[in-house]
Amino acid sequence: MPPKPRFYLPRLTKLSTHSRLNALCALIALLLLAVQYAFFAANPAVTLVICVGVVALALLLRRALKPLMLEIQALNLHAQNLQDGSFNTSANQLKIYELSSLANSLNTMSAQLRAERATLYQRELLLDTVLQSSPTALLLTDASDTVLMSNPAARLLLNGGKAFDGSKLFAVTGMQPELAVALQNRQQGLIRLENTEQTVWHLSVSQFQLNQKQHWLYLLKPLTREIQREELNAWKKLLRVIGHELNNTLAPLSSLAFSGGQLAQQQHNAALGQLFDTISERCQQLNHFVQAYIQFAKLPPPQCSSINWPRLINQLQDQYEFELQGELPDSSWQADPQQLTQLMLNLLKNAHESGSNPEHISLRIKQTPDKLLLILQDGGGGMTEEVLQHALVPFYTSKPQGSGIGLTLCRDIAEAHGGSISLRNQPPGLEVTVQLPRQTPMAL
Repeated sequence: MPPKPRFYLPRLTKLSTHSRLNALCALIALLLLAVQYAFFAANPAVTLVICVGVVALALLLRRALKPLMLEIQALNLHAQNLQDGSFNTSANQLKIYELSSLANSLNTMSAQLRAERATLYQRELLLDTVLQSSPTALLLTDASDTVLMSNPAARLLLNGGKAFDGSKLFAVTGMQPELAVALQNRQQGLIRLENTEQTVWHLSVSQFQLNQKQHWLYLLKPLTREIQREELNAWKKLLRVIGHELNNTLAPLSSLAFSGGQLAQQQHNAALGQLFDTISERCQQLNHFVQAYIQFAKLPPPQCSSINWPRLINQLQDQYEFELQGELPDSSWQADPQQLTQLMLNLLKNAHESGSNPEHISLRIKQTPDKLLLILQDGGGGMTEEVLQHALVPFYTSKPQGSGIGLTLCRDIAEAHGGSISLRNQPPGLEVTVQLPRQTPMAL
């Protein structure tokens, strides 16, 4: 047999405050009426007085509890605002009396949540700024290799600067095959990519859980400049050691050659004197050669000041002939005048030694709000791909009498200023671009 249905009376705790007050007044009225009919004779006037009194009591209780109900409504509204994420509101303290301690607690909580949200927003803004301006390419994908987030460096490296969020990672058409294989295999380590400004990259892959779902984070950090800088520092250290040893040998050897020449002259031995003169001359030439490398190895930090462009151009044209195209910069730029002059002289020297006619050598200076471009063009026919690839490597030269430190010194000076140097074949010759960032006197 099915169980019989049970009927429950509503609990008083489930009733509203007004309903409970009305129930209490009704109960009092019933008790008074029961007492009247039990101990006193039925009197309509007394019954009416009891009913009117109970109604008046109910109205008085409702009126007495109205301020408290208003306080509760204000606190409920404040709590709802907190639940909705609005932390800039608070309970009206002018209307809160009985529940002031609760109102103060809610206001304190609101202020704390407001401060924490502002801190969190600032951290998110800082993180987004770092990601957007970082040279490291960042990719975030889900378990199905759908790209959820990418920064500008990743878009430039993988898809020519175009956004591809929401696409499948391995469906991106602009990705180089070597990079696609490394990402697909999640091969962490160094990767060499051609046809990019930075040829050496380091790939790191991380797996983590986000919202109970698997995600993959790919980081591609450019290492070409760091490797070149370490390579250059190693060469400089080697040069300082070799230069020190050669100087220790050349100094006494040159002194002995001079003394031997004096002795041969006293003995009127021309052949022996010529031999010592030859030794002395070779020691002097070798000393100049060593000093040039030592000077390169001991390039001091740039002492930046405002560049006087007319004076710089005049100094360059006093040494080499070239055509200045366009106008000189009209704003102040900070750099080391001596090092910048040495850099441009080396580039002009190479342009003239390339076989270019002087009238085909030109210099253009472009300025943007954040960087300066010095573009030197010659008409010497350019470089072969092999020479162009190794032109900035220390001691590499294609000239019979070259030292291989001219362009390396130019790169060292540019990087010491926080800039860079790049070479490319641009008919009728080679185009060299020196990029220098804007620096303020406060940052120097």
